[in-house]
Amino acid sequence: MIAGNFGWDHWYLKEHPIYLNVVDLMDDMQLGLSLKAIEGHLGLAIRESAVSFDIDRRLNKDELEEAFQYCQYDVDMIEELIKLRKDYLKTKLSIGRMVGIQDVKALSMTNAKLTAAFLGAKQVPRYDERQYTYPENLNLNLIPRDVKAFYDQMKDESISSEDLFNRKIDVELAPGVVATYGFGGIHQAIPNYQEVAEGNRIIRNYDVASLYPSLMVLYGYTSRNIPDPKRFEKVYYDRLKAKREGNKIIADSYKLVLNTTYGSMLNQYNDLYDPLMGRSVCISGQLFITQLVMSYLKALRTVKIIQTNTDGVMVSLDVSELPELQRVNAQWEEQTGFTLEEDQILRVVQKDVNNYLIESLDGKIKTKGGYLTYGISKAGVFNINNNAVIVARALLAYFTKGVPVEETIESCQNILDFQFIAKAGSKYSEAYHLIDGNKIPVQKVNRVYAVKDKRFGTLYKVHAATGRAAKIEGLPEHCITDNSNELDIAIVDRDFYVEMAKKRINDFLGKPEPTGEEWVRLSDLAKLRGVGPTLMARIRESCELKRGGSWIG
Repeated sequence: MIAGNFGWDHWYLKEHPIYLNVVDLMDDMQLGLSLKAIEGHLGLAIRESAVSFDIDRRLNKDELEEAFQYCQYDVDMIEELIKLRKDYLKTKLSIGRMVGIQDVKALSMTNAKLTAAFLGAKQVPRYDERQYTYPENLNLNLIPRDVKAFYDQMKDESISSEDLFNRKIDVELAPGVVATYGFGGIHQAIPNYQEVAEGNRIIRNYDVASLYPSLMVLYGYTSRNIPDPKRFEKVYYDRLKAKREGNKIIADSYKLVLNTTYGSMLNQYNDLYDPLMGRSVCISGQLFITQLVMSYLKALRTVKIIQTNTDGVMVSLDVSELPELQRVNAQWEEQTGFTLEEDQILRVVQKDVNNYLIESLDGKIKTKGGYLTYGISKAGVFNINNNAVIVARALLAYFTKGVPVEETIESCQNILDFQFIAKAGSKYSEAYHLIDGNKIPVQKVNRVYAVKDKRFGTLYKVHAATGRAAKIEGLPEHCITDNSNELDIAIVDRDFYVEMAKKRINDFLGKPEPTGEEWVRLSDLAKLRGVGPTLMARIRESCELKRGGSWIG
């Protein structure tokens, strides 16, 4: 290992293998999420060791003590993480026990490997990934010609698979309704869109219940590597039964199996690997959703397609056409075998397909995207994001209750709501903070806050291979580090967060930022008149900016 080789390549270990029980919580987390970043996002102290890992001598007493404390703190943090992941780990244990997999073995497996073992899959070489056929009950007459031509390319052997499966196409389904198709899902959204259900106008969102698992069961798209496809079907229906009966452990266990199978069918290193079935699930799902959208456009005069995604559609229409909408839905459900789940929407605020806020008539709020979503993810792999939480809260209050962002931000007394977690990734050897023009070494993961003091610059990361320095993305120009939670909230530059919130609101509304020249002239005005950043934001909102620097207030 010292010479640069792998430990397991040593001849003695090859002849005398040693098996260790290893459970790595990182296996099912967001890629790149480190323990130090988790510490920061949880509001805990972020501790890194100043003792280098490549010291070529014995550590002295002080170094040894610091290394010990560093390791002890990491163990404590792992314990906190296990508490957070307790229900998830119980689910993995439950799945393993159902098929006789030892607890420690089940915990050591990724979700994908555990699912394959649960279903008894054994990998078989597959060479028919591009032999997709359209479902017999799909109404191809409602599928736009360009969409069908796009997927017909699968039969064109002159196109390499690498090229083909990276292709995308934009198709105008109707005037102003442009959908993006690929081999990972359909996406369409009216950019910078807002609507409130009022008067005769109503908004409805329809998601297909368990679309991908339903496609596998109803259309035979289950991996052919499973000895008995009815095993997957049984999981599907047993989960519905457990959910009705309130059996959370069984319902969650089967949900993990159902949701993991699709991705595993496209993973060449998994025993469920069956790319034809994986492609069929995704393509057929998109086409059935497209058929539903086209049925709306054909049958409803007042309909507006607000958003289309992999498993659902959001529309607004005149209330008089609701019976016809329901008729279209019922016909589609009968034809496809799927079930549509309805949400009655009060308000939608949409930046794009990946950033939006939906408020239901019952007051429930659903958000997507980094501008509005914070905390621990409730879907998909484990992730946590508590960067500038106060800005997300200010946007939510503004869009749902009309509360000025200044009011939300000025009233907050929790300093952690203003934090940014700044991380220099594994490609970077070190990080530093520019203070009074000097490069002050800092940790690779830091908690920072925006401050008014111009002596404090931002943080930089140094590339290990090139030695080049670059700013750590997304940080204030003037910030201060606080990895031990010692600072008082009085040091925070609240105006920075107000400006940030207002810029993000403009991003949602599609308002362009002033040009460079206009910014300069407004800034000059601010300096001359002594106008602060918060008031300047109001001036920008109430002014009509024009090229050449003139403005009308």
